[in-house]
Order: sequence, then structure tokens, then C-alpha cells
Amino acid sequence: MSEETIAKGPLSGIRVLDFSMFMAGPYASRLLADAGAEVIKVEPPEGDYMRKSNPLRGDHSGFFGHLNCGKKCLTLNLKDDNDRAVINALMPSVDVVLENFRPGVTKRLGLHYDDLSAMRPGLVYCSVSGYGQTGPAAQLPAYAPVLHAASGFDLAQIEYDPRQEQPIPNRSTTADILAATHAFGAICAALVNRQNTGIGEHIDVALMDVMHQMLGYEVQTAQIETVPAPVIFEPIKTQDGFIMVAPISQLNFEALADGTGHPEWKDDARFSSPIPRSRHWAELMAEIANWANGRLAEDCIDDLVKTGCPCTRYMTVAESMAQPQVAHRGSMAEVEDGWGRYKVPNSPFVFANAHVQARPWIAEQGQHTNEILAELGLDEKTARG
Repeated sequence: MSEETIAKGPLSGIRVLDFSMFMAGPYASRLLADAGAEVIKVEPPEGDYMRKSNPLRGDHSGFFGHLNCGKKCLTLNLKDDNDRAVINALMPSVDVVLENFRPGVTKRLGLHYDDLSAMRPGLVYCSVSGYGQTGPAAQLPAYAPVLHAASGFDLAQIEYDPRQEQPIPNRSTTADILAATHAFGAICAALVNRQNTGIGEHIDVALMDVMHQMLGYEVQTAQIETVPAPVIFEPIKTQDGFIMVAPISQLNFEALADGTGHPEWKDDARFSSPIPRSRHWAELMAEIANWANGRLAEDCIDDLVKTGCPCTRYMTVAESMAQPQVAHRGSMAEVEDGWGRYKVPNSPFVFANAHVQARPWIAEQGQHTNEILAELGLDEKTARG
């Protein structure tokens, strides 16, 4: 499906100028593109670092495509006056600007909200950074792993597993994806506000803030002296793997008792109601582990699903991608780069009356430069002096 024939989405007609690279900014603009916005990704001559990041398929990064499918790509040197003049010429047609430079960089480049909104009244401008645009930590360099450590997220995980003596190694991108989805929502809200008032907005999204939002329980327990024993969901070992069981509500617990063949748990004073159950949670987990010991994971899941207890077998990513529900929802989309076709996750929101999905092309670096210059009545030689 070409750029010309792709069905319109709820953000069709919105033009986005995307200066962001790496993860948080690019995923936010990917969501905008999925919703139909025309996203122009501005890359330096050396390209976005992620273009050469693993996992590679030939010399093309699948991870880059995951984050950047459906965008147009414009190569410019933002330190060059002639190339910045291209940005100035584009601005009257731009609705949204997205950037994730370190705070202060856009002012030095003449690309700050104040600079660009003067050329485009009503501009929605979103800045994504580690700690925010101002304040004592604003200039600190930050990527997702740094924010996971600084927010308390990594140490919180140790508290829930006494076997761990130090933070576990990981490559989680939680802060990036959370920041991207918050940026996407904030941009959409600002566009609605502009429609109602004619006024633009400068949005400031901080990865640290989104991590604290995610740590709701931990933020609250950090403010009290006596912390109750938390309810911790543990992997339950079976004969051939692990299962996760989450009897959160009273009905869930009763379904668990029936599914495990232990209806007497419903009359056990330790478990029969929520408050004592939370106090004796470790004992309940031990009872479930005894029930699952030596049984096949699928047999355990079958018994629990029949009674309505939330549960699953632990799966690999490949196994999860292959589940019938994923195919039913169209949760994976096929995209194509210069190496070939592969799958990326679709947007997790499905519209009943509009077209939202991953746009299937992945632009080569600078692929749309001449097209955009021609739109502005320029050619590469003229634009660059």
C-alpha cells in the first residue's frame, strides 16, 4: 500500500515536523503517523543513530522501522543557515513540532518554540526530555535505563524479591514508551484546544515524571512510615514452565479456589476476604504452588480459565505474537524497508469509525528531501547555497 492510497486516519491533514531521534520522540511521532498525520522526520546528514541499531536485517534496522514506519524523511544540517531556512519555509504548513534535544539546544539552533511559533501561530510544540526543560537536573543527559534507576523503579523491584541482592540487568525501554504515549496524548489534547481557542501550546514531557506516574503504589508507600506487606504476583512453577495467576478481586479468588479444586479456601479465615488475604498472601501463593507442582502448565491454565480466574502461561515474545487473539485484532502490521517485509506491532487502540494502523513504508534516509524542497519551490542546490 503506497503513501498515496493509504486510508485516511483521524489525524489526516495534520503535518508534523519531527526533530526527534532514538526512541521516545520517534515512537510518539510513529503514533501520530499511525493515526494519519503526515510526519516529516528531520535527520542530520549522518542519520538517526537507530538506523544502524540491532537487530539488523542486512544493513537495515528492524528496530528503526518499528519506531519510524509511515514517516517521510528529510535530511538537513540544522547547524547550517541554508538548511535552517528550509525549516522556516516549511513552518507555515506545520501543525506540530516534536523534539527531544537536550534542553537549550533548540534555542541555540533557532528552533525553539518561541522561534517557530512566531512563524506559525497556533503551533503545537512538544519537547521530550529526561528531567524536563527547566530545573536543577534539566541539563543532565538521560536515557531510559538512567531514569529507571533514578526514579526508584529498579530498586522497587528488588524489594519485591528478597532473593535479589542488586538491581537486575535489563534492557527495558519502559520510560521511553511511557513518555511517547503521554506525548502523543498531550499533542492530541493540544490540537483539540487549538481547534476550540486558536491558541497553540508548548508541551514539556519528562521521562522522570512518567516513571513516577507508573509507580503509583510505591509513590504512596514512600510517604508513610508503616508500609503493609504488598501483594506480589509471583511466577508459579509447573512441570514444563511457569504460570502467572492473579486473583485480585473476591470473585477472582473464588474462581481460583474452584479451579484448583480447593473450595475450602473460600471458608479459610486467612483467605476468605480481601484484608486477611493480603496479609496471608505468601501463604496463598504457596498453596497455589503446591497445587501446580508436577502438573503441566496448559492443564493448570485450562482448569483456571474454566472458572474465570485471570491467569496465563509464561510465553516467549514469539509465542505471544503467534496467539490467535493477536491475529484477530490485527495487532501486528507488515511493513517494508529496503531489505524486505517484516512485522511491527500496530497501535494498541482500534477505532470503529476511523483508520488507525502502522503505515507500511519505512523511508530511506533523505528519501523525501527533494519532494519537500520542490513543494517549497526550492531545489537542493538552491536550498543549500
